Amino acid sequence: MPNLLRPVALATVALLSACGARQTPPATEPVATTAAAPSTAALTPPTLRLPKDVRPKGYAVELTLDPKASAFQGVAEIGLDVSKPTSVVWLHGKNLTVKQATLTQGGTPREATVHRSEAGDFLGFSVTEPLTLGTAKLRIVYEGIASEKETDGAFRVNEGGDWYVFTQFEPIDARRVFPCFDEPEFKVPWQFTFHVPAGNVAVTNTPQLGEEARPDGGRTYRFGRTQPLPSYLIAFGVGPFDFLEAADSGQKKVKTRIITPRGRTAEGAYAAKVTPEILAALEEYFGIPYAYEKLDVIAVPLLGGAMEHPGLVTFNSRLILSKPEEDSIGRQRAFADTQVHELGHQWFGNLVTLAWWDDLWLNESFASWVTPRIVESWQPTWDAPVERVQDRSRSLDSDSLLSARRIRQPIDSANDIHNAFDGITYGKGSAVLSMTEEWLGREVFRKGIQRYMKRHAHGNATAKDFLDALSAEAGQDVTGVLSTFLDQGGAPLVTATLECGAGQPKVVLTQQRYLRLGSKAPQPQTWKVPVCVKYAVGNKDAKACTVLEGERAEVALTEAKTCPAWVFPNAEGAGFFRIQLAGEAAKKLTKTGMAKLSRTERVALLGDVRALALAGALPASEALALAERAAHDPDRAIVESTMEMLDLVSSRLLPEARQADRARFLRETYGPRARELGFTPRKGESEDTRLLRPRVIRLAGRDGADPKLVAEAKGLADKWLSNPAAVDPELVDAVLSIAAAHGDAAFQQKLLTAVRAEKDRSRRGEMIFALSGFTDPELVKQNLGLIFEKGMDPRETMWMAFAASQHVKTQGVAFDFVTKNYDKLVGDSPDALLPQDAAGRLSFVGRSFCGEEQRKALADFFTPRAEKAPGGPRTLAQVLESVDQCVALKAAQAKSVESFLDGRVTHPQPKLQKTR
Repeated sequence: MPNLLRPVALATVALLSACGARQTPPATEPVATTAAAPSTAALTPPTLRLPKDVRPKGYAVELTLDPKASAFQGVAEIGLDVSKPTSVVWLHGKNLTVKQATLTQGGTPREATVHRSEAGDFLGFSVTEPLTLGTAKLRIVYEGIASEKETDGAFRVNEGGDWYVFTQFEPIDARRVFPCFDEPEFKVPWQFTFHVPAGNVAVTNTPQLGEEARPDGGRTYRFGRTQPLPSYLIAFGVGPFDFLEAADSGQKKVKTRIITPRGRTAEGAYAAKVTPEILAALEEYFGIPYAYEKLDVIAVPLLGGAMEHPGLVTFNSRLILSKPEEDSIGRQRAFADTQVHELGHQWFGNLVTLAWWDDLWLNESFASWVTPRIVESWQPTWDAPVERVQDRSRSLDSDSLLSARRIRQPIDSANDIHNAFDGITYGKGSAVLSMTEEWLGREVFRKGIQRYMKRHAHGNATAKDFLDALSAEAGQDVTGVLSTFLDQGGAPLVTATLECGAGQPKVVLTQQRYLRLGSKAPQPQTWKVPVCVKYAVGNKDAKACTVLEGERAEVALTEAKTCPAWVFPNAEGAGFFRIQLAGEAAKKLTKTGMAKLSRTERVALLGDVRALALAGALPASEALALAERAAHDPDRAIVESTMEMLDLVSSRLLPEARQADRARFLRETYGPRARELGFTPRKGESEDTRLLRPRVIRLAGRDGADPKLVAEAKGLADKWLSNPAAVDPELVDAVLSIAAAHGDAAFQQKLLTAVRAEKDRSRRGEMIFALSGFTDPELVKQNLGLIFEKGMDPRETMWMAFAASQHVKTQGVAFDFVTKNYDKLVGDSPDALLPQDAAGRLSFVGRSFCGEEQRKALADFFTPRAEKAPGGPRTLAQVLESVDQCVALKAAQAKSVESFLDGRVTHPQPKLQKTR
């Protein structure tokens, strides 16, 4: 599953991606069969993991589903391997009503008594006479619920007037659809049969074997047996689908299709074109063909991203589908990047599966790492190396929290499983792999991966298995370096000092943990850090590398005959650390080295300058002055990197009286380019220009309040409401964002009327996005009423509360809305709007706070509630620490920011150059 948290609204998207959660429990408890149960003392349920004395050998599951109905019926037959005599078989099962259970061994069926654990998601099936060593079979007849609240487990969606059922099981939601061994190490074959009403089609991981008419007029679909898979990789869909054939994919020429809701196959054309290309590129890299029998990619409305199920990859419908006349480069690139990630999982995660969730990085870090690796050769103009460095910087931001997880965080509770799907696993893990790849060499790293894949294909693996394979190919033990990044939190700040006295010039490196203002390290930390120093040798560049193993190391610049004109201690931005240049090194780089750095190095440097200001090691005014100069660069990547630096002049740090000065800075810095680019794309302009246009227009118009841009955006937004073609597809979000931020009650009412009547989900989503952009507190209060409005889907509208929480004028409105309506949103009542599992992320509503009183209110309200919410304690700890960091930054740097705003009015505006 991809990490969709870049580049903005990280916390909000994280919550929305996980808004699916607890289903409404069935009205009746599971029905126990008549066999007598062993004593209660003998039936101690598991607490986290299942016992290993009984393991599955395979599943045959038969499901009867009607997408128009919430209840479904199932029959699961599970082959068992009993390695120790036992009277009870424990499985996972959640919100399932068991009607009958039978255990058969040696040809003798025995009715089983069903036991539900008081805490956790466990079902026990007991018999009076113990099972003996050998094989057995468990047959369970049950009912379950396909929810309309969530997007996990089995869930229902009405799309275009048709009902559909989809699934999302990772990490621990297969148990909502069938009783099973719901842990990744239980990797066995599955086989499915579906009974569905007339007019519906069923799809799952494997090719269809047969289709039959049913006496009731419905259809039965039978599917082939899967290769060994864990439960979280199972998927299915039922509904009136249409199918778009793509070219056969991979060395084995497997059948490839894009599956869409009824009547929308034309919208899948881009996905059909690039999917076979991506699979071919991945096969070439791994040297191993795609392992599965087909490759279907299915559009799923409301899904939080995408998911890599072998044979049935699922995608949020707005990410995979677009009408040709409404498509954009941004949407296409987002789909392609995500598809590389998902198809990368066919090797990392599917072919070789993690043994337990503490090694989730073996799935997600690798799939995130392989994305830019494939894209840079498949689409070399897309700037994948630069995007890798930008993602690295964001991951370092996530890792600046003391409350951040480790990459390999021990999993001691279900909370830890929920928390594992975060920016550390995806982003930090990917960046550490990139650093390791550059340290060892790309071909060595590739051979290590191939060795690991071939050794563990169709099985499970651990971190040790990968490190052993990589060490074997590298000819050295890589564990010492990698374990310091995998098994402890945080990242180093590497300080480099250039020494050019008698003898050979050298760079002295020291390290300590990087921390922002507001966070205090509990104890000293060190890493084993691969560092490559790039430096000037006359008119050429040279590189000297080492592994910084302790607090200090020296790097001899052996090719330098005199003191280098400049040094840069993170060649190509490959290292997962922040850098600080001391003394002469900083002056030399500023004076002569900046123009000599590569684009990736310049992006890395801008990110590190921002980080130093956030840590209090550099005045914010100096960082902002650099951002202002770089904002006029012709290179899109550089301009976008300056936008990342603007949190140093966040409205949260400034009093109301200085907000106009902030807006003027943004308007004067980004407005000239925005006005020059305008709202109308020009024939023949570069893709970089088309990608940059909406970002600078949104920034200068929404935040900078550029009057020309605001007026034009308002006019276009009004036209768009009656004619979507009035605004270029790449600019719809920018136009609506500006119009809403400066909008009045009249425009709000137009949007409210339109969103209530709109049937097209994509267009309705754009309207909800627009409503989320209002900054008038009274209008925002009215907008939030939509969340409880009958006929609106809270899986779409809840976004508005979290969007409001990010603006200084409306964050209090959002906090009050969530706290006053908490029980209605995620309470224990079946009538609660959102599933209970969403409760763990509701504290994100306070993440943009920047005051002591706000922090206290946030902690007072959410602390007792977070203890009861899945993933809640760590999420709240991270939110509170983020607030602490903002409070400390405001105290330390606000005067520097105001000084910058005071002094910059005399700065001349450089002449704009054409965007790269």
